[in-house]
Amino acid sequence: MNPVSGPASDRYWRDGSEDYLVNVLTSAADRSTASDELAAHVVDWPTRYHFDRARTNLLYPLGLGPGLRVLDIGAGSGVAARAAADSGASVVAVEGDRRRADAAAIRCAGLDVEVVHGTVSDLGSAQRDFDVVLCIGVLEYAGDDPAAFLNHLVDRLAPSGTLAVAIENRFGLAYWLGVDEDHLARPWVGLEGYPAQATTRATANVRTYGRRDLTALLDDAGLAAQRWLTPWPDYKLPTAILAEAIHDQPDAVNLVDQLIGPPLDHSRMGGGFDGDERAVLRGAVEGGLGVEMANSFLVLAARDSGALEARCDPNILAWRFTGDRRKAYLRVRTVRQSQGDEGIRTIDRRSTHPAIHTSSTVVGTDGWLRIHPADGTPERYVPGPTLEQVALEHLRNGDRRALVNVLSRWAAIAENAAIDRDVTDREAHPYLPAGRRQVLPGNHLDLGLDNLAGADGVEQPTFIDDEWEAITGVDLQLTAIRACWKLATVSVNSGTRHLWASSASVDDLAVAFCDFLPLDVGADPLDRFLKAESELRVVALGGDATTHAAQLRAAGRRSLQHRSVGTRPAGGLWGCLGCLRRLPRVGPLLAGLARLIRRR
Repeated sequence: MNPVSGPASDRYWRDGSEDYLVNVLTSAADRSTASDELAAHVVDWPTRYHFDRARTNLLYPLGLGPGLRVLDIGAGSGVAARAAADSGASVVAVEGDRRRADAAAIRCAGLDVEVVHGTVSDLGSAQRDFDVVLCIGVLEYAGDDPAAFLNHLVDRLAPSGTLAVAIENRFGLAYWLGVDEDHLARPWVGLEGYPAQATTRATANVRTYGRRDLTALLDDAGLAAQRWLTPWPDYKLPTAILAEAIHDQPDAVNLVDQLIGPPLDHSRMGGGFDGDERAVLRGAVEGGLGVEMANSFLVLAARDSGALEARCDPNILAWRFTGDRRKAYLRVRTVRQSQGDEGIRTIDRRSTHPAIHTSSTVVGTDGWLRIHPADGTPERYVPGPTLEQVALEHLRNGDRRALVNVLSRWAAIAENAAIDRDVTDREAHPYLPAGRRQVLPGNHLDLGLDNLAGADGVEQPTFIDDEWEAITGVDLQLTAIRACWKLATVSVNSGTRHLWASSASVDDLAVAFCDFLPLDVGADPLDRFLKAESELRVVALGGDATTHAAQLRAAGRRSLQHRSVGTRPAGGLWGCLGCLRRLPRVGPLLAGLARLIRRR
């Protein structure tokens, strides 16, 4: 284990998972970035924060690699330090809590990482001239003098070094929609200017900043060159990172919406907003507030602009990451703006962990599912909204006829690609049962409404992002059910109002959408989809089919009435009772009552 150096009093930032983290890391055979073994230990928010594969997506725009010296301030359990070291960088990781520092040392054992238990003030005088200083989720704890804290960090930077600051936006969209302030677990307090702080030592002076205040702090620290990036849904587990320049694109509203999707992570964000948060984000972007109202920031700051251009390609508009997959299947899509007057945009797909690949195509564990190689070959970006975006707009407007037309357009594309044939037992797999079938090409497993772009007008949309392929083809019926279920899921997750009662679940909506299709999806559509999708997820995500089936059932029960899974119930009477839950004796009683009601 790498030694933990430096005397320091423990900081009081623990979430209660530290002993468990140390035990898991000690026994783990694979502690590398995005380790499948570590991800299997995610059981709650603290373990998700320390082991989720999406944590290190935040570092991708920094281009970390061999020859760089990296300083990680507030390193926690060493997630970022390990990722930087895996890239070939030399790392000093500073952590104020002894047990977390122990976890970081275990995670980074055998690599060029020095773990220091303490603060930046505990670093030796020779530990300077870092190429990159990471300040991820730390500035908000700088107390009454954030300027002095930033000056300490700048003192450690090389003349051409870059400071990377990741922090929640005090004026972020999530907070305006009633999500609990991330550190104080109460809504509105940041927007109110933090009138009453928590009494714990960890949060006694905690505060986040809006863009103007953070800009001023960085300017005063001598870092006038800044590049503002916005991670979504936030910097902790980003699925997309957008450059500020993307908001200058003529189709910025559709482009941003397409890349982000639902702007909140309801699996961990408590909130009381009873509306269409995706539509709210579209409005903010259209009104020129896309950056100012981002949920969080990733700011790259340096003494001069040349250092920033060397660190982060200024022609990249966005990075879009895949979801929670096995390490071998993790991907990033980069949207790039070409130089010159033509303004052409391209997309390339790459593995976020290319070193693990031994062939151009990675094949699933049972051989029926494979993922296309991510070689970074540029593809022309297809402008215009996706069919998903068009469908959601018709749902918002309550236009049943237009929605039926969209689903009919999807069906026409699918039927045009299908052929009737007999599927043998040898060819069969979860998404292609044996028998007489209408069979689509294998890559059409990804033929959802979200993967048909250029849908504004009469032209046929273009099939994009056909990443997965079932090697013997896929059943048209199952593909149709999957497409409808995905549309239903995203409509509920976005809070999109629709033609049905707010109690209508994802499953209810999926069946309704299937009924709108001008094709037969057969009997028991959800049961067949559940079985096939569970088996697919075993290949793509790992785990077992029973667990995935249970998760899909839970997701299928969600409705507009029960979107929030966080700390505060949403809407109506629950919103009123939310005020009472802060009372010491009343709160626990209301929480118990809420749990009983929701189980009924």
